Amino acid sequence: MVSFITANGIREGHVQADTAYLFVDSAKAELHQMRILFFNEDGSQLATVTGTSGEWDQTTDRMTAWGDVLLIVHSDQRRIETQELNYDPEAERIWSDSATVQTMADGSITRGSAFESDMEFRNVRIASIRGAISR
Repeated sequence: MVSFITANGIREGHVQADTAYLFVDSAKAELHQMRILFFNEDGSQLATVTGTSGEWDQTTDRMTAWGDVLLIVHSDQRRIETQELNYDPEAERIWSDSATVQTMADGSITRGSAFESDMEFRNVRIASIRGAISR
C-alpha cells in the first residue's frame, strides 16, 4: 500500500506498508511492515519512521507505529528507537510513552523512559534520562 498525507494541498508525508487492512466502517488502516516519510514545507525530507505494525487514521492523519520503531531525523541523522511512536499532525507533535534510545550522528547515546518533539525536531525532550554515553 502506498498513500500520501496532505494538508491544504501540500504533501506532508508518504505512507508505505507491505500489507494494509482497510475497513468499510472506519477511516483507520492497520499497517504491517510500515514506513512513513515526512516532508518539510519546501518538499525536502524531514524524517522517516519504520515499524513492524501501525495504525493510520486517514481522516485526521494521526498515526501510531509499534514494534521496533525507528525514527530517523534527516537534518542531523539522529536515530530514535522505541517500541511505540505516536504522531499528531494537528498538534505538530511526535512522541513515545515507551522506553527510548536516541543516538546522535557523533555516536552519543541517550536513554530515557519516553520522548516528545515538535515536528521540526528543535525541541526534543527525553524523559527520565537513565544515562548518556558521549563518544
